[in-house]
Amino acid sequence: MNLKKIIIISLIAFLVTAILVGGLLYLFVFRAPSDDEVELETYEYQLGEFSTNLGSQRSFFKGEIVVETTDEELLEVMTKRNVMLRDRVIKTLIGKGAEDVLNPEGQQQLRQELIQVVSEVVKSDQITNVYFVDYIVQ
Repeated sequence: MNLKKIIIISLIAFLVTAILVGGLLYLFVFRAPSDDEVELETYEYQLGEFSTNLGSQRSFFKGEIVVETTDEELLEVMTKRNVMLRDRVIKTLIGKGAEDVLNPEGQQQLRQELIQVVSEVVKSDQITNVYFVDYIVQ
């Protein structure tokens, strides 16, 4: 081959490679996320009202707890396992002290523990949040 053909083939290969790399960078790095993100539909399950002592002290928790999930079929499972759910929630609350649940960090930690407890009982990872509708600690 002569030198002109080698240069032309090299330039074509370089341009094709540059276009491919540029396209991949655009698709995976530089493209802004879409504003049309699909919002997941969520469902709520009322666990009910809880009144229990906190820890070994004379502290008292009273509140209503609601569980949020993205799986509508879990509502039926939670209804069937309501007794187990309530028992595990009460055990979790009893293990806490008043100082643990009165500050925002403690409330968030309690929320995460309750999400884990509910997920274990219903055997699903579709539990997205736990809400405290009423929340009184004395």
